[in-house]
Amino acid sequence: MSVGDKAKHTAQDAKGKIKEAVGKATGNEQTQAEGQADQDVAHAGQAADKAKETAKNVGHQATGKAKEVAGAVTDDDGLEAKGKAEQLIAKGKQHLNK
Repeated sequence: MSVGDKAKHTAQDAKGKIKEAVGKATGNEQTQAEGQADQDVAHAGQAADKAKETAKNVGHQATGKAKEVAGAVTDDDGLEAKGKAEQLIAKGKQHLNK
């Protein structure tokens, strides 16, 4: 998830919270509902970004595993080590994505 997307979704969520609070304070149900809708859109965007990042990390883990196995089969210690490193990096990124 890019920093720009994260900031955009966070701002949209904050805007929705403010709009919802104004709607509640003024008794305007439409403004309140619009605020909740803004928050829902922001949360959906955040979830989509996380899913996209998860898919990318899984792909990197699979690529790393393939390199590790190929290195082991061909006795290429460098390729095997590179594959293991790519897997660890992908796992670390996935951990940060939660």
